[in-house]
Amino acid sequence: MAEARLRTNSSTQLSQLEERCLRLYGAGWNRSEISAMVRVSARTVGNSLTVAKEKLGARSLAQAALLLETRTVAVLGTQSDRMPVSR
Repeated sequence: MAEARLRTNSSTQLSQLEERCLRLYGAGWNRSEISAMVRVSARTVGNSLTVAKEKLGARSLAQAALLLETRTVAVLGTQSDRMPVSR
């Protein structure tokens, strides 16, 4: 299975709505629930999810959500990078 790679050009910059919808989708919310939370139509949520998936170069929404999470962890670093180890 080929590993999906995050595209690195400027088109990977997600809008705030795209990112929020994708994070909520990744957390298990469905489109109508996301729609109520972000106060846009379910169709707008669907469009935002599709655009986010395409920008990230993912094959599925689940893969897109995982790529977004991975990108966030890479930027922020892991918890072990920020906290000293106590003995």
